[in-house]
Amino acid sequence: MLSEREAEREERRATNLIWNAAGDYSLHPGARAYDAGGYADVYMNSIVGAVYKYYDFDVIQKLLDGMENAPHGETYQDLFWTGLENCAYLRAAEDRPALRLLRLGYARGILRQAEGKNAMDFSLPDRIKLEHYSRALGEGHRLIAREERLLSQLEFPPELTSAEIVERMRAILAEYFGVTGGMLRRESRGKLPQFMSGFGFRRPGLGARVRTGDMKKAGSRDRRGAIGRLTGEKSPEQLREYVADCFGVSIYGRGDLEAIEDRLCRDKHAGCMLHFTRGEEKPGRLRDGEALMQRRISKRQTELNRKYYMDGLTAHRLAIIRLTEKVRNCILVHLDDAMLKSRAGQLDARAVWRAVYLNDGRIFEKHERTTDTELSVDVLLDASASQLQRQESVAAQAYILSESLTRCGLPVRVFSFCTVGDCTVVRIYRDYGESRGSEAVFGYSAAGFNRDGLAIRAANYMLSDTPYEHRVLITLSDCSPNDVKRITGPDGRKSGYEGRAGVEDSAMEVEKLRRMGVRVMCVFTGEESELPNARRIYGRELVRIRHISQFADAVGTVLTGLIGSM
Repeated sequence: MLSEREAEREERRATNLIWNAAGDYSLHPGARAYDAGGYADVYMNSIVGAVYKYYDFDVIQKLLDGMENAPHGETYQDLFWTGLENCAYLRAAEDRPALRLLRLGYARGILRQAEGKNAMDFSLPDRIKLEHYSRALGEGHRLIAREERLLSQLEFPPELTSAEIVERMRAILAEYFGVTGGMLRRESRGKLPQFMSGFGFRRPGLGARVRTGDMKKAGSRDRRGAIGRLTGEKSPEQLREYVADCFGVSIYGRGDLEAIEDRLCRDKHAGCMLHFTRGEEKPGRLRDGEALMQRRISKRQTELNRKYYMDGLTAHRLAIIRLTEKVRNCILVHLDDAMLKSRAGQLDARAVWRAVYLNDGRIFEKHERTTDTELSVDVLLDASASQLQRQESVAAQAYILSESLTRCGLPVRVFSFCTVGDCTVVRIYRDYGESRGSEAVFGYSAAGFNRDGLAIRAANYMLSDTPYEHRVLITLSDCSPNDVKRITGPDGRKSGYEGRAGVEDSAMEVEKLRRMGVRVMCVFTGEESELPNARRIYGRELVRIRHISQFADAVGTVLTGLIGSM
């Protein structure tokens, strides 16, 4: 660890390197690069200077500031600087031939750090960086397909303007991490989306890191800014408008919605907001760039979901047929018999007087099965960014469930949830009365965080307003609650809505549903490490699908068990 005097010396050295590369000694750099030991890095500070020289750094700085105030902002900044290094080097190399040698030396240093280690032992930014600089040396390491695409998009071409670079990085944040400007919150200490979790986020990593501010303040971030300077702090009204732009207009008027929030957004969810939508876009031209981007991503994901289903059409159709058969047989076996009055059948001696005095010929009884419409099924999909890696498979599983239950004549409702800022968005794809609405499920798209407890509470509210005697709720979730809005404990202390706190809150809401007589089960979509959370929340009514061929048997066994216990 450097002393304060040494840190100041390295800060001055970094500044000089930046001035030299930028050709402007009047600069007050907003970013400097240091190696793992805290020493100014020659090559990366030269790149910072090149960014100042060839681009409008004020435009780029706004995005860096937004990341600085965001949860996991260091990760996003690392990725962004990998992209900036690519375009700045390509712009500067012609003017500064020595920069090529500096880059080769820097690249070799990164590869030396990685020698003898498994690539998966590194964080996502370090794996991206390792591949990027391997390419600079004419070599290559294998990345998974999604990471390859990410790096290809990050390697910004030199001809882009500053605004175009920022726009491309915004698109990368949205597409790969489910993060848009309105979703960046400085208060969060939650977990990363699934694409980024579990990769050993630790420092020091590979190569130098570009930091904002000076060395003395590097350990404590400046928290003076608004909730994310990328788009600024949003008032409740602005947030409602933003989520309506992104996800569709509300199905409730303001008065009705406030009444629902008064009822549901209490205790641990006090101060939260709700938005219920069918995904219908607001009329008129949309001006919010973030919302436009979210819409484009959602529409593209719809196409990917359909393609994924069609690519595995045989297996998916077989799963529908098998699950339909299982559920239909269960319904036939377990439907209650009713004794109905009739003009023919078994004589009811107690009713003979009605024929004599009331001329009522219905003095017989006969058995008749109750209708299967006394049973409804709701399917709740976790649509948070932790599902980004498996959106297509979640959509396919939801479609299989929806179509199978529809073929059994059951009323089915499918809806999803995610959280943006303080607002939990409930998107309804199909409702009970829509007998042919399963196709809408392909509109599933993941983004934002997940406040599972509030989402399950909202499902409870929706289920309480149905005419059906028997109700089943099936969730498709990774059982990893994680939201930016903190909760206040019994002792008045605030804590993050994540880990044990989120799991216990979700488990409590599931238990409330079960006490109301609702049968609840979960199709687990997460990783092995999240299984204990899933078991704590849902107990034994839990199914984990490793391959679509297991879907009908695994889900059918638990579902028919729930129906049989009614």
